[in-house]
Amino acid sequence: MSAIGKRVIMAFAALTMGTAAAPQISPPTLADDFVPTAAEQERLDLMSRPESWFVDHLAGPREVIDGQTLDPKLQFHFEARRARPPEEVKRGLDMFYSAEGRAIARERLTRDWALLTKVTAPMRRVEDRSITGRGGHAIPIRIYTPALDEAGPLPILLYFHGGGWLYSNIEAVDRSVRLIANEARAIVISVDYRLAPDHKWPAANDDGEDAFLWARTNAAAFGGDPAMIGVGGDSAGGNISLSISRRQQAARKPGPLYQLLYYTSVDFTPRYRSYDLFGKGYGLDTAFRDFMMPLAFGDADRIAAAAQELNGGSMAGMPATIVVTAGFDVLRDPAQLLAQRMEREGVAVTYLNYPALAHGFLQWSGVVAEAERAAVDSARLFGTAIRGRGAVLSIKAPETGR
Repeated sequence: MSAIGKRVIMAFAALTMGTAAAPQISPPTLADDFVPTAAEQERLDLMSRPESWFVDHLAGPREVIDGQTLDPKLQFHFEARRARPPEEVKRGLDMFYSAEGRAIARERLTRDWALLTKVTAPMRRVEDRSITGRGGHAIPIRIYTPALDEAGPLPILLYFHGGGWLYSNIEAVDRSVRLIANEARAIVISVDYRLAPDHKWPAANDDGEDAFLWARTNAAAFGGDPAMIGVGGDSAGGNISLSISRRQQAARKPGPLYQLLYYTSVDFTPRYRSYDLFGKGYGLDTAFRDFMMPLAFGDADRIAAAAQELNGGSMAGMPATIVVTAGFDVLRDPAQLLAQRMEREGVAVTYLNYPALAHGFLQWSGVVAEAERAAVDSARLFGTAIRGRGAVLSIKAPETGR
């Protein structure tokens, strides 16, 4: 690699390891109004360069694992992350042990997620509300209504952000949710569920279920169709979505019509081949999993109870589901097996694996072409599918080694 390539990687690593709290994001508006800081703009400009530039400035050869070739921009990003000293990584994790540290880390990650996500068309309406959870606490939600000519009530998607149950919020996924609302032609309700370690499992799941029940009761008041409500989310948010559906199934109550699950956490054991292949150096490391699980769930009994809620009993009767995975992700194989199990047990399911991408690709849709395609295509598929009342649909699947 050239000297300039080494300097760029060092500069990129510095941009992603800042310690100062970033400025707050503005309240919601119809159009996206995120304003990057100077350092953020420098990173955005760098990551907006053409793919060919990154191919020429990689530290090593193109990474090919399991018949899949990693996107060069993501490889460049991971090479910079791998260059961080271990003590720097440890300091970042240790921040979650104090309230002040969590606040700083969460704000930094919020802006990091927003920065590289695709900007889409303005909404017709964006509204912040607060609903009441079962314990009397407030659950903040944000309702996005796209600007459409379509007559009649719109489908609804309850969306739950990822972040390992420890971080992220409505602001972090604001751009991602706007994209889904526009491409799915649906109202999206983004839910700010309670986070660990202050609120361990099942707090997030409870908030998710309470938000779903509220939306079903109040759909008509904000232009939604109570008969076309789906749930979805990325990573931990997909886990919450599954929990909502499983709880309604167990209680023999009407559940969501559809599920949209991005690189979802469905099993808490690292017993899959994808953990061996991608457990270090591809964003969601097994070291972070080992750090996160006790903070998010507590002891082994609670982890087992959470797994049983998702995986116990038959899947028959679950909502039609779109399962989306990334090739370079530890969660790829368990999510793929979930899709296969659903299909065996009679659930209408569409499985999409994007082999060049990694965990968290929704937050790369503004600079990585394949991430944009994955985000746009899956959102459009959801919008068409939920209007089809649970039909199995398909789009041209990406080329894959799986």
